[in-house]
Amino acid sequence: MSETLEATDAGDQRAEFEQVDEIAQVAGPVGGLWVAHNNLGICGSAFANLITFARFREELHDRTGRPAARVDALPDDLFDAIERSFASGRRDELTFDFRGATPFQQSVWEACLAVPPGETRTYADIARTIHRPNAVRAVGTALGTNPIPVLVPCHRVLRTDGSLGGYAFGELVKQKLLDREAERAAA
Repeated sequence: MSETLEATDAGDQRAEFEQVDEIAQVAGPVGGLWVAHNNLGICGSAFANLITFARFREELHDRTGRPAARVDALPDDLFDAIERSFASGRRDELTFDFRGATPFQQSVWEACLAVPPGETRTYADIARTIHRPNAVRAVGTALGTNPIPVLVPCHRVLRTDGSLGGYAFGELVKQKLLDREAERAAA
């Protein structure tokens, strides 16, 4: 029995190692967006006007250990789901590959996915949502390591005083994303 398990584990490890993430550029809500995906879901994103393809691929590899290749386009169903998410602000049609993240990080990012478009929450709100009310600073740290910005909408999380707080791509980008979502929600 253990030989079978060992062989299966080795096969699973080989399959994971041999997996190549695909990266394509799409038009995002405030400029081009690199989107990395694999058979488990979206595993990375970044603003194409703020980070080169080579740097994005390098950071993706450093985080996942998997190779990545540029492709001309995303699969049609994924592209369509992303387009609908940009139009509506909803992320329920998208799947994400959070492998390598801690359970705490995953819970923070999943809490962000539950924040409705056009609305915001505070770091403290997210901490309470994940049943860790004293982990406000840790929530901020987890948001700062979100590997899938925009699609996992960490930009919807603000400081308790209502100020923007940090954002990996700068407060101006965060404000533009929030303004765009507020306009769409009001329409």
